Amino acid sequence: MEQSDIRLDEELRRGARYLAHRLIPTAGAIPRIPGIDIHGVTLPLNGVAGGDLITYVDFQERFDLDARIRRALGSGQTDMARVLQKLKQTGGILVADVAGHDFTDAARAAMLHQAFHTGALYEMDLNGQITLRLFEQINTRFCKSVTLRNLAPDPDEASYITLIYGEISHTGRFSFVSAGHPPPLVFSREFDRFVEVSQDRLVSYPPIGLQLAEDHADAKRYERALGYKKRYTVNNLNLLGHGDVLLLYTDGLIEPLSAYTQAQLELAVSRVKHESAQEICDAIVGDRQASAAQTDDLTLVVIKYR
Repeated sequence: MEQSDIRLDEELRRGARYLAHRLIPTAGAIPRIPGIDIHGVTLPLNGVAGGDLITYVDFQERFDLDARIRRALGSGQTDMARVLQKLKQTGGILVADVAGHDFTDAARAAMLHQAFHTGALYEMDLNGQITLRLFEQINTRFCKSVTLRNLAPDPDEASYITLIYGEISHTGRFSFVSAGHPPPLVFSREFDRFVEVSQDRLVSYPPIGLQLAEDHADAKRYERALGYKKRYTVNNLNLLGHGDVLLLYTDGLIEPLSAYTQAQLELAVSRVKHESAQEICDAIVGDRQASAAQTDDLTLVVIKYR
């Protein structure tokens, strides 16, 4: 390779790293909820930027809930006012995993971040809360977008995103929607293990960007080889005991064929179950890195019911 080509290659790499650093969306303020401790971390495989994403919704910090409640009451929208009041003790967490872990996948994650928060603003104005309609709209947009597919290494096979969005309340109730994402894990402090969750509380749908909803008005204009999906529904989990821990994660942490097993993860949580969410998170990541080489972007969010 010519010296000038080497310099150009180095310059392009520096430029890519610079852009990638700025592509990473900030997660935002971790929700402050009475009795709930939350901490999360994302570790890109390349050490710079990848396709995993965490973003939080601290409703108290992002929105003037009191002003919105007054406005709702002033216009006779008592149901909306009641919903807004509940958000004072509720926080949202979105974890997503773009297929792939390169700089272009970081770009798609950044687009998802912006689409989610733009839609959340619209939802708050219209409904006083984030509803399933937001995720139907995001899925539709990602299905239709040629730009997003062109960013994927293989536009026909890899242009999708797994996603989980949930809201945790001060009571320990976690309500969530899942699009092809690994299911949450619930660790019971009392029983010192992960508890089995019935499958009807872990309903998941195809990843974002693969299938339009079967009853979407434009469905026939965007026929997909994989057909159409059902409308999203909400799952509900309850952290019944104080000290219980809920884990949200991407498959960089654990998957069926992973060298790092669920049994190892369970033991890691057990060793630090009395600690804070941040200490539990750090211990899990440390154990994962000590056990097996990282082969994918890795994301983990720990939610502890104090």
